[in-house]
Amino acid sequence: MREKKQGTNYTAAHFGKWEELKDYKIEEPVKARGKAFLNDILGLNGMEVSMNSFPPQTSMPFHHKHGENEELYIFVKGQGQFQVDEEIFDVEEGTVVRVAPAGVRIFRNNSNENLYFICVQAKENSLQHNNISDGIVVEKPVEW
Repeated sequence: MREKKQGTNYTAAHFGKWEELKDYKIEEPVKARGKAFLNDILGLNGMEVSMNSFPPQTSMPFHHKHGENEELYIFVKGQGQFQVDEEIFDVEEGTVVRVAPAGVRIFRNNSNENLYFICVQAKENSLQHNNISDGIVVEKPVEW
């Protein structure tokens, strides 16, 4: 992480360009390179978010599912394939995939370029209001 700023009601971090994400690595719960979990960095407490860079011609090394959390994968660059249960489909920049906790998932980058995506994980059925009904307009003039 290049930079981090914090205020009373926010935390902001800058990781650099997507191409630089390959330099990040985690050791737990599994060893992985090109992955940055944001919950500890940003102090998230209602979701887990990771930024991911997946190298060409590689596959996730295991199938997995979750006990309570659904996942949202947002593909921002590159292409590959995703499998949920027994169904395999292509993913690319602009593809979004939601997987229920019980869905057995795995993905691969079967291309010759990096695959970049964001993964958001949150407890299934925990959303009380959508963004429109939860938003509160603050009467304050906009001045930049």
